[in-house]
Amino acid sequence: MDERELRAVMDRAVAVAPPPMSDEPVLTAARHTLKWRRAVFASVGSAAVVAVVAAGVAVLAPTRQDDGGVRVGAPPALSHEDKAAALAAALDDVAPAGYGTPGDLKGVDDYADRTLKNHEAVPVDGVWNYGAATPLTKGDGVGELLATVYPPAWGATGAGCALTPTAWDATAADCTEVTVDGREVAVADVTYPDEDGLPPAQWAGYRHADGTVVFVMQTAQVPRSGRPGLDAMPMTGRELAEVAVDPRLRPQ
Repeated sequence: MDERELRAVMDRAVAVAPPPMSDEPVLTAARHTLKWRRAVFASVGSAAVVAVVAAGVAVLAPTRQDDGGVRVGAPPALSHEDKAAALAAALDDVAPAGYGTPGDLKGVDDYADRTLKNHEAVPVDGVWNYGAATPLTKGDGVGELLATVYPPAWGATGAGCALTPTAWDATAADCTEVTVDGREVAVADVTYPDEDGLPPAQWAGYRHADGTVVFVMQTAQVPRSGRPGLDAMPMTGRELAEVAVDPRLRPQ
């Protein structure tokens, strides 16, 4: 099922699971994160169901059964949900000064019941990873700050722009390396294809010594927010890199 088919299904309010990850040896983080940004792991009105993206389509988060099947709509284990909630709280802590991070800001039209501030724990082939997003507001404008965290079992390698896999499509990104306290951080500027309907984004990615990988993303616009964008990105690339290495963005 591709993105267009998923959107059509969800427009009919039918919960579906994303394509099985096992169909490919390693599904790149770019595709996975794009699905997070376009597919909301949500069921309106449930505290356990949240959007990791403002531009997304609602689907119920899948969990794997012991027999390898997928059970749609089952909530994650409480400990994983706690870790996702902790990541969301940490994301507010590292938000740039001078910006609001409102929890009650919602989208418009068919997204009017979904808040822009969200968090989620997601199992992918038995490995739990965590995501959180918050709107960044200044005056009438709104942008977004998003974080995704992958544990050592995810198997990432490399550092700086050699980090792989990444949460962005390396072929469409302009990556530079920023050194923060001796640590190499990848900072990638990404312009998405028009058909994705996503604003330009800036990502930063860092792999900790234990293998934990943290990606953070900022945008100056939020699709379907019903509000104008910010005048500029909330942070500089160096500031975003500093957020990526912040120990608070590592769920314990």
